[in-house]
Amino acid sequence: MRFSAIGISHWKSEVSIRELFFIDKQRREFLEFNTRNIPGGVIILDTCNRTELYAFCDPDVLVSALCKATNTDADFFSKHGYSYSEEEAYQHLFKVGVGMDSQVLGDVQIIQQLKKAYKESKKNLSGEFHQLMQSVFKAHKRVRTETDFGRGMASVGFVATQLALDHFKDLSNVNILLLGAGKMGKVTCKNLVSNGAEHISVINRTIERAQSLASSFDIKAHTFDELESVVANSDLIITATGATSPILKKEHFPEDGKARLIFDLSVPRNVEESVSQIENVTLVDMDSIHLANKEAIENRKKSIPAVEKIIAKELDQYEHSIERNNYILPRIKEIDHHLSSITDHELDRIKNKVDGEAFEVIEKLTGRIKKKVMAIHINRIENELEELRNEA
Repeated sequence: MRFSAIGISHWKSEVSIRELFFIDKQRREFLEFNTRNIPGGVIILDTCNRTELYAFCDPDVLVSALCKATNTDADFFSKHGYSYSEEEAYQHLFKVGVGMDSQVLGDVQIIQQLKKAYKESKKNLSGEFHQLMQSVFKAHKRVRTETDFGRGMASVGFVATQLALDHFKDLSNVNILLLGAGKMGKVTCKNLVSNGAEHISVINRTIERAQSLASSFDIKAHTFDELESVVANSDLIITATGATSPILKKEHFPEDGKARLIFDLSVPRNVEESVSQIENVTLVDMDSIHLANKEAIENRKKSIPAVEKIIAKELDQYEHSIERNNYILPRIKEIDHHLSSITDHELDRIKNKVDGEAFEVIEKLTGRIKKKVMAIHINRIENELEELRNEA
């Protein structure tokens, strides 16, 4: 069955385009409904930098489903997106999984996002799809333990902190508002605190989540009703929520001429574009973030050949395993069926001619003989497969 990967990402599309393909709850339900008949299931990966679909089907089927769910069309997708099949699709999935395709090379968050997408689709996936995902996860683990590709901090949250340090020089007296207490917010908060930030306020739609983050880092939690007052007091604002429309708007800011730096780390964007027109406000979105940790990134670049070797090895093992299963399993099932028919028939013939204890001994003996005969056939079939590979 043909494996395909299609999607939209930061490499080809700016944030204003990626927003159009954002998958919210309603769109996900519609997308899942329209892909329910795809054999083997579908994995939907949706992050701030990409929306991608993976499945064992023709890529046009996935493109059509995504366009229907997002009210776009195939021509528009073709202009801004990408479609891969077979080897290219496998390579792409592995590169996404290990962080080679991330905006921040070697991003540590992408594997968790991919695992979440896998978990959400797990019950509908085929055995072959499960094997593929386990191979991707294994490749990621090997890359982290066997190379320097994951060494050094280079997440988006870390980059934002580095840019803030470049701007303010010292974060200890900077009033910071963190809008969003999800995973990105937590990572960003941790980086800010570890780099000397002492005055951080967090606002989240759910006050309980804001309070939970606040207690973890000894910062202040506020309700959404306090947004304008906290914004007025802030020098640095970082937004990282899952909202599908802008939360921060021009009217939230006082006309005080105060210098403010805003990092919008969300897709769709959390900050209305008109905010950038406010005097002394600097707005930086995901497409404007430059890599601050250059040394870590350069070291990761040096590890790329080693990472590619690991991907090639794990992908080869996966394909070898699938080829083996497709060749061997049907033959083994056929032999097992014939052997079972013979042994069951012979056991039935003597079942009433011997006592129960003797029959149990004969039954166990027959089972052991059957296993040994099966082992001989499995070994023979594997040798046949190896000979076919060598001839190819």
